[in-house]
Formats: sequence, structure tokens, C-alpha cells
Amino acid sequence: MPKANRIAIYTTLFKDGCLAVKKDTKKASHDQVTNVPNLHVMKEMQSLVSRGYCRMTFSWQWSYYFLTDEGIEFLRKYLHLPEEIVPDTLMKPQGAAALPSGPGGRGGGMGRGFDKGPREGGYRREGGAPREGGAPRGFGRGGPRD
Repeated sequence: MPKANRIAIYTTLFKDGCLAVKKDTKKASHDQVTNVPNLHVMKEMQSLVSRGYCRMTFSWQWSYYFLTDEGIEFLRKYLHLPEEIVPDTLMKPQGAAALPSGPGGRGGGMGRGFDKGPREGGYRREGGAPREGGAPRGFGRGGPRD
């Protein structure tokens, strides 16, 4: 692997503090690290995990890598960065603008009124749909059998 690719991977990883890699060895270029083959990113991240500089989570054919404290120190030495520069994952949010606003300090969800149950006038009737013989069925899949 060329040293320029390694430096590009390390720079992107240190700036963000994390990196997502699709499990695709034939992909020409990685999404976040431009002009670097996806295979190079996969293998370099595998190397960092084996040395304890990153931790990995795998889900749905994607690997998610997160820097550890040892990894931050290693990349800081490798890239010759000062102590003041830290990854974005360690930055504090700037004031109240980063917090969600809305009623009650939470997101503006639909609340209980959207999904009304059978007693609040929802779409289901008490006792469920009638059977062929006209007798009402019980709730759920397995009602009582005659």
C-alpha cells in the first residue's frame, strides 16, 4: 500500500474519530477517503484493530471503526499533530444550539393521539372481526377455537 494512501486514511480517521467501511473488496474508491481503494481502507483498519488502536462494530455488511485513546495518541505521533487538535467525536457541542428544541425538550413526535387503541376510537372494534358464523372473535391471532 502506498504511504500516501495510509496518510489519507489516518488523516480522515483522526479528523472524524470514526470511519465506516462497506464490506466490498472490489469497490474502486472509498466513500469518505477519496482516491483510495476500499480494500486498502479495510486492511488498514483491520491492522489498527489488531493493534488495539480502534474498536470495530460490524452490522449489515458495514464495519464501523472508532478510535481508542491509544489510537489517538498513535495517530497524533504518526501525523505529527499537536496536543490541541482532537477528533470530532471528542469535541463538546457548542451551547444550546446543539440541543433539540420543542415541547418538553424532546423531539416533536406524534404522541399517543396518533395511534389510538380500541377504546379511544381507533380502527379496531371491541371483540375483533366477526367469524363466519357471526360470533365475535378474540383479539390477536389465536382466538378460542370452537
